[in-house]
Amino acid sequence: MPKYFVMPEDMDKTGGIIHIGGENADHLITVMRSRSGDPVIVCDGQSMDYNCEISDIGLGRDKRVTLKILSEQDVKEPRLKVTLYQALPKADKMDYVIQKCVEMGVNEIIPIYTDNSDIKELSDTKLNRFRKISEASAKQTMRGVIPHIGPPIKIKQAIRECAGYGLIFAPYENERRISLKDILSENNMDEIKNAAFFIGSEGGFSDGEAGMFMEAGIPRVSLGARILRTETAGFAVLTILMYACNELGVLHAG
Repeated sequence: MPKYFVMPEDMDKTGGIIHIGGENADHLITVMRSRSGDPVIVCDGQSMDYNCEISDIGLGRDKRVTLKILSEQDVKEPRLKVTLYQALPKADKMDYVIQKCVEMGVNEIIPIYTDNSDIKELSDTKLNRFRKISEASAKQTMRGVIPHIGPPIKIKQAIRECAGYGLIFAPYENERRISLKDILSENNMDEIKNAAFFIGSEGGFSDGEAGMFMEAGIPRVSLGARILRTETAGFAVLTILMYACNELGVLHAG
C-alpha cells in the first residue's frame, strides 16, 4: 500500500478529509493508477499514520486527490534521536548514505565540508535531491518522520553546534586507545535521548581536525582494525547505536 507525507494544511481532521496535490497526487494518479476506494496511507510527518481511502480524484491542470480518513495509528520511531555529521563524499555516495541511514532510523543528517572533502560547495539543486531521497526512503520504510537533511556547514561550525547531545563521538582511523564499545559501555544508553557522531570523507579526518575534536572534548573512537568506506561507516555506526538502545526490535525486513 503506498504511503505519502503531507503538510498540516492538507489535513482536515474535523471533517476527516486529507487533500493530496503536487507530485504525490501525480504519482497516485499517473504511476499508481489509483481509483476511488483504493487504500492509501498518509503520514503527518509527526509519527502519526492515517489509513485512508480515495474519495475523489481531480484530473484538471492541478491534479488533486481527496482522501477519507478511516483510522489513525502511531508510528514507532527510534527513542534515540541520532544526528549524523557526514563529510561530503565523491560522486553519488551521499545518496547511498542518506538512503541507508534513513532506513536504519537516523533523525538528521548534516553534510559537512572537511579538509579531505573533494566537494567544497554543494548546490541547492543537489541539496534538494538529497532531501527527496530522504523522503523516498522514509516512505519506503514506513517511517513516521522524514529525517532532516540540513544545509552543508564547515566542520568547525559543526563542532561548535553539536554541544548538548547526550552522546557525541568521532570515529577516527588513527585512534588506538578508545573504541566505540568503550564509549557505549561508559554510558547508560537507556537514559541518553540524543546522540551525534562524525564521519570523515574518503581520506578520513586530517590531523588538524582530529585535534579539533580533542580540543572540543569530543572523544575519537576506533571502529576496529578495518578501515570502512565513508559511505558504509555511518550506517555501520548507526546500526551499533540502535542495537545498543534495543531499537532493532522495531525493524522488519521487507
